[in-house]
Amino acid sequence: MNPSPSLRISLAVAALVATTGTWGQTVRFVTEESYPFQYMEDKQLKGMAVEVVSEIAKRANIKAEHEVMSWKDAYERAQRDRSTCVYSTARLENRERLFKWVGPLVDNRWAAFGKKGMKQKPANLGDLRYVRVGVLDGDAKATYLMDNGIAYALNRVPDDALNPPLLSADKNEPGKIDIWVTGYYSAMKIAAKTNTTDIEHIFTFEKSPNYLACNSYMKDEQIQRLSAALAAMKNDGSYQKIVDKFDPLKK
Repeated sequence: MNPSPSLRISLAVAALVATTGTWGQTVRFVTEESYPFQYMEDKQLKGMAVEVVSEIAKRANIKAEHEVMSWKDAYERAQRDRSTCVYSTARLENRERLFKWVGPLVDNRWAAFGKKGMKQKPANLGDLRYVRVGVLDGDAKATYLMDNGIAYALNRVPDDALNPPLLSADKNEPGKIDIWVTGYYSAMKIAAKTNTTDIEHIFTFEKSPNYLACNSYMKDEQIQRLSAALAAMKNDGSYQKIVDKFDPLKK
């Protein structure tokens, strides 16, 4: 009888650990602050990606150290220093050969939010062409909206926390917005800054997978161990439990 997919993954991880044991050299995992994937709270590094990276390193029997710095420094450090990985990293074409990749670790999502009680809810990105949309000025989401022809009454503000109080269920109320475009995971935390609680998720329109990007000189066996551990987590349900813990709609 052929083993189940979950058993095959578990056996693969066990085989890698059994043949190589614990790596003596420490792998440094560097990152920036970006809620909810990695952020500092009570002087401790926490977050969705932090928990995933910590668990795959543990399962792969790899000694791990985490360090928070600016994105520029983290990105350059992972290219320069062996046994160093940076997360959470978008896997772009111009980066492909610079690193060895493990993932996806997490998905960064963009979404539309509205005030509870609004009668005519947009169903997709195209519908946003006909409503007042609030977005953070200079953010990639603002550029994305304009590139997709959503420039009608686009209200760009210097601080994303200014958008939630502007939401209105009445499309005729002056000086307000109908839809707020922001990060799916960070919306509720941003809204809480202004004590705005009467908002709801309308739809998600973009998902960007982020990876663990490791120095190109890291041993292939280390990459394989980390990848196998991540696959096992996704197969046994422990990965989804971590993701759900940070999902604002599942709390």
